[in-house]
Amino acid sequence: MNELARMVTDEAAEALGRAKIALVPIGATEQHGRHLTFDTDFAIAEAFARRLAADLGADALLCPGLPYGLSEHHLGFAGTLTLRPATLLAVLHDVAESLAAAGLRRVIVVNGHGGNVDAVRLAARGLRRDHGVLMAHLMWAGLAADTIAEHVGSARYGHACEGETSVGMVLAPQVVRADRIGPPDPGLPVLPHAAPPTPRVDLPLAYDTLSAGGALGDARLASTELGKKIVETAYGRALEFARAFAAGTEG
Repeated sequence: MNELARMVTDEAAEALGRAKIALVPIGATEQHGRHLTFDTDFAIAEAFARRLAADLGADALLCPGLPYGLSEHHLGFAGTLTLRPATLLAVLHDVAESLAAAGLRRVIVVNGHGGNVDAVRLAARGLRRDHGVLMAHLMWAGLAADTIAEHVGSARYGHACEGETSVGMVLAPQVVRADRIGPPDPGLPVLPHAAPPTPRVDLPLAYDTLSAGGALGDARLASTELGKKIVETAYGRALEFARAFAAGTEG
């Protein structure tokens, strides 16, 4: 595996000369209810990115990740740390421009936090327009949305739910405090068509207006079996895309 953080500069020069794509994991430092730790999103993204780097071999360079993201909607719960959108956009631009200066102009952001999606999309558009850099973005929850919808039973899910908890059990078991999993909090009322997981109206909602405990779904339904189903779907699709992207296929 080509892991930039573990190299010295002459090793990096050699790896950059061979690599076709860079992998940049990003996540968040935010509350995940009573049973998942604050680093859940980043730990899952980093584990996912490491698997990709291992399977892609010399074609990929695994870059140090970013454990902060856009988490203002979780600030109602103690411990959450957040960036501003402009900050995350600037970091993504700067990292991608640094890689481009070294000759690597294809980047995959491996994201573990849904709140980051809009910023990554905007960064990718600007990088392509202004610098000719192709930035792709993938997240396990989007890659396996059909599998999740098929197997998750809660009406509201998507954060510290049975799906995310199950994925954590498989990719980053250290984030799961199984002894703290209990009955879900009753969902708080939300305006029509604005509730997760698939709102039809785009309305930014703070998590303390969605759930008294900060989590959605019923984590008691989580299992390694469910986690493996979700990860298998998400990872298979991610690897298929990454191989084609590294080969120079654009669309």
